[in-house]
Amino acid sequence: MKKVLAVVVVLYLAVATWGVWSFIRRLRHSAQRATVPHAMMFDEDAPREIVPSVSLQVNEEMAATVPAGTPLWFTVGVNNAAAINELSAAQALATRLEHIAKDAPDRRRLQADYDRRSRPATIALGDAAHPWTAAVQLLVRDAQGVERPLSIPAPRLGDPAGVVALDAYSSARANFGVAQAEAPPGIYSVVACLGQTGSWHGRVCSPPVKLTVEERPPSLAPDRQLLVDRRSGRFALIARDVPGLEQAGRKLIAADAGDVEGRMYLGEARYLQSRWTDALAEFTMARSGFRRSYPGATEPPRFLDIRISQILNRLDDGK
Repeated sequence: MKKVLAVVVVLYLAVATWGVWSFIRRLRHSAQRATVPHAMMFDEDAPREIVPSVSLQVNEEMAATVPAGTPLWFTVGVNNAAAINELSAAQALATRLEHIAKDAPDRRRLQADYDRRSRPATIALGDAAHPWTAAVQLLVRDAQGVERPLSIPAPRLGDPAGVVALDAYSSARANFGVAQAEAPPGIYSVVACLGQTGSWHGRVCSPPVKLTVEERPPSLAPDRQLLVDRRSGRFALIARDVPGLEQAGRKLIAADAGDVEGRMYLGEARYLQSRWTDALAEFTMARSGFRRSYPGATEPPRFLDIRISQILNRLDDGK
């Protein structure tokens, strides 16, 4: 009986030892495999379809409350975010290629994936006869996803480039709006959709923004009136509306003679009228007011510096 038990114990120890040795060997081999780079697809899917990305803001926010009869504008931006993603993926693939052997399995497939992703297509929007902005629709989208045209007239503001080529490093934007919005009070979920234009033959929409329209009040509290005056000036600046710039600028200066935005809007009105000396005076006061209001700022708004430099160049040229 003792001999039988001894044999069983020996066999058990032998099996256990073999199991431990096999486990250690598998660990060792696993560790070795983990330290050897293998040719692997960064993304097993085909390269992403290159489509334009569309963004939308209302009064330069994702959500805005607008009393009826006050300025309303939408800023539509387009870029080629898909191309940016492809270049990022290509960079990661290039790093993998640097660390694998030339004869490694699947290297050819990895290289082909890198080649495709490193040269993403450019998207051409618009042509000489049809600006890309004509393909933009502003729509109201309900909770069920049903879309209908925005009932508020919102013509294009300014004169953005009608033809753009979107690669990984370029973008474009355009503004659409009205100085006095007229719409039934309520909450609107608004999207911007880009239809066929140039080399783009699909349809893509932005995430929604929230627009709350309030009833036209008989009068506004001073703080809200100041906000509306600032919006009016900003709208006029975008629309290059000289009377609107003058009106908003004078209202803001009447409330505070040193108001930076008020001086800037008056300066822009004079600039658009080619009244260089008057424009320079207003822009200089705006820059001085900014420095007083924000002493810790490293530099004034770039817009002011650009305008002052442009005016000085014109005065030096005697224009």
